[in-house]
Amino acid sequence: MSSMQKIQLLLFFMPVTLAHYYNLDRSLLSIFSALLSVCVIVLTSTALISRIENDTVRTIIGLVLIYLLSFYYASQFISYYLQGSYFNQQYLFHFNLTTLRESLAAYYPLMFLIVGWTVCVLFGFYYFRERLPRSNHSLPALAGLFVLALMLDPGLRPSVFAMANSALSPRIDSLDAIAWEELSLEQDALTNTQFTSTAGKNLLFVFLEGFEAIYTNENLFPGLTPNLKALNEEGWQLDNMHQVEGSGWTMAGIVSSLCGTPLLYESSFAGNEVLFSRMLDKATCLPDVLNEAGYRQIFMGGAALGFANKGSFLREHGFDTTLGSSELVNELADPNYVTGWGLYDDSLFSQALEQFNSLAASEQPFNLTLLTVDTHHPIGEPSASCSEYDQIDNSILHAVHCTDYLLGKFLDQVKAHPAYKDTVVVLVSDHLAMRNNAFPLFPENYQRRLYFNVLNSNVAAEREIFATPLDIAPTVLQLLGVQHDVAFLAGLDLLNMPLKDAVRNTYDPNWLDAIRYINSNHLSTVEGNITFSLNRRSLGEIEFSESISNARYSGGQLQFNATTGDPYFMLPAFGDAQFNDTMLYLTIKTEEKLNVAIYFETETGQGYSEENTLQRYIEVGLNRIVFELNGVATGSRIRIDPGHLPGRYSIQELEIRAQ
Repeated sequence: MSSMQKIQLLLFFMPVTLAHYYNLDRSLLSIFSALLSVCVIVLTSTALISRIENDTVRTIIGLVLIYLLSFYYASQFISYYLQGSYFNQQYLFHFNLTTLRESLAAYYPLMFLIVGWTVCVLFGFYYFRERLPRSNHSLPALAGLFVLALMLDPGLRPSVFAMANSALSPRIDSLDAIAWEELSLEQDALTNTQFTSTAGKNLLFVFLEGFEAIYTNENLFPGLTPNLKALNEEGWQLDNMHQVEGSGWTMAGIVSSLCGTPLLYESSFAGNEVLFSRMLDKATCLPDVLNEAGYRQIFMGGAALGFANKGSFLREHGFDTTLGSSELVNELADPNYVTGWGLYDDSLFSQALEQFNSLAASEQPFNLTLLTVDTHHPIGEPSASCSEYDQIDNSILHAVHCTDYLLGKFLDQVKAHPAYKDTVVVLVSDHLAMRNNAFPLFPENYQRRLYFNVLNSNVAAEREIFATPLDIAPTVLQLLGVQHDVAFLAGLDLLNMPLKDAVRNTYDPNWLDAIRYINSNHLSTVEGNITFSLNRRSLGEIEFSESISNARYSGGQLQFNATTGDPYFMLPAFGDAQFNDTMLYLTIKTEEKLNVAIYFETETGQGYSEENTLQRYIEVGLNRIVFELNGVATGSRIRIDPGHLPGRYSIQELEIRAQ
């Protein structure tokens, strides 16, 4: 064995050994398999490199190959360190430059360590590249050994088999292929964008970072969460809330809880950039319903809003104001009193109390949503104003104890305000705890459950009902007394659901595949599926009737005046477009109650007749309408009648999406 191979083995053994130290499912067999894989990979890769005769080419290819291996092993180590498992959906979601930039402040020692290690690996190869003996083994044999070595990797092997199985499995490619009732999915969630809602009570919604029910177990951790224990007796606590796929990290937990569908999508490698690409922009979420009911809505979180496009996503779904670390740090007495993730929880709750008082002073119903950060894995960072947990010296438990204290103090102040009698408080985990330094204190194979508790709702419901984060939005709306006609794709109203009917198989691959397809193709804007979009066309392509005057495109809106009661316009012909499994999305603002209609031709003829018409009645204000266009003849021009009265019209969105 050459000096280079010995050095490469030593350097690669370091992250692999550490990775499996943090592996929650580690075994001697998996560690042995991982180290054997590294040995064979190093020996075969250096042997392959040695057969390249040109020095320059050998150096370039060698550096590239060694860098790719170091990148893989470093990434694998990060995955195990942060979450205790191999690459998965939540890791790939965060695997991008945006996350790296936002995470640098929180994990800068780890980042510098990995960069330094990578430099050592590359320098080791470069320094010893001329001393590498030429291998006499054949290229096919070396290539075969290299592939075999990859398959020995205990993380890579099952991932490859899973991807192969997924690729060979039949895929859902239309709504007709979905067994809606059997899978407990609500088809009306695709067409409920025209909805009404009326205000109920105020909402104070608190997401607790990486929190799960085990922290409130007095037998394991006596005195760790005294405030939550008292609140459990006071409110409605669910003991059986399960995390589902697509809800296991912060943004996924927020989306699942607010929108009634998990953050599942068809592209596994989209990273958190998926939320920059109009993902779930067609979904109707809890804050959308509250916005329609006239609520003033504020989101506050200690971390940056840019992480996973959190701020933009929440604003798009009805929040009037979103406040993250950049916005809140200016209000601190000491701007340097921050963690790598942003504000400490004592600073967050202090500013949240000011926002609550301000919202309560107005005549408007409100929703104040908070997201804590002190308990963030892997070690937590408790606020300076807290005392430590005196039973066990553990940084995560100190942080949990601290957040419990700060939350209890904050809620005591909220309860003292007169507005509390009309406010429902929801306390919920954003996701289960990821690997942290308290995990060795947890029992083996314990039942992992999300924390969920509701205060001041006067509800007496089952504690043991099967629940998921997807059920939070419809259930909270019911708790608030908000009257609405919105359907949520996968969420149930737990207050009106018998115990037996609430149970769902959330591991069913058909259920997961159906949600991926719906989220990606019907609840999100997919650029490749857009047949027509108002903001991509010129007015010259649209034919306006004589009763329409002063048509203009301004501020992203089509605006015009109707001089008579019969305004309409014709969209351009779409050539060979096939109108199967196709939706027309229309967002229109009106000062009158109107009847909106679209006319089209079908393959059976009859022209623009009443038989080929779809109609919707809309209310004063902003209305989002969805029309199903199945049956439209190829080449047909669609006629849109935006109303039946003269006056001013404003169309904010007009889009046709086909599959």
